[in-house]
Amino acid sequence: MPYSKTHKENSRRRILDSAVKLFSAQGYDAVTLDQVMQDADLTRGAFYAHFKSKQTLYKDAILHAASNGPVATLSDKIDQPALTELIRKYLDMSHVRQEGSPCPLAFLATDVAKQEGEIRETYTQVYKDIVDKVGALPTIKDTDSALAISALMIGGVAVARALNDDELSRDLLKSCRKFVEAFI
Repeated sequence: MPYSKTHKENSRRRILDSAVKLFSAQGYDAVTLDQVMQDADLTRGAFYAHFKSKQTLYKDAILHAASNGPVATLSDKIDQPALTELIRKYLDMSHVRQEGSPCPLAFLATDVAKQEGEIRETYTQVYKDIVDKVGALPTIKDTDSALAISALMIGGVAVARALNDDELSRDLLKSCRKFVEAFI
């Protein structure tokens, strides 16, 4: 008897969740398909029922992380308190430590820079989508502001992850929050 559609969707989601976690922590080159499938508690053979290659998995993991990450709820309908809370959560040490859903733009920036083709196109599209969401906020007046806010948030988290000084990381995130909140 074949598996149900729900079973296949759940298996795919488990693989993507594992891929996001592992790629975000270790990078594309350091993660094997066996590690992803073991983390997802599935056999390696099940991988090819969902993805044609590791590269396809990486691309889909970026999209999955973006659609489930902290900025996914951002819309032009968001009220000021909810927006302030979203910024606070994004620019927080718990996000830097990868507690919860990581933002692929911050967590994979240097890793994606080493990739080619579809992976970079996917990353670029996710970035453009976030810039568009930020640009649609009622308080944002131009594209330059949307680009700057997006870069400040993503870059702040990316740099904070690279630092080995928690106090400096917290200060960096606090400064980024201050400047982003001044824009909005």
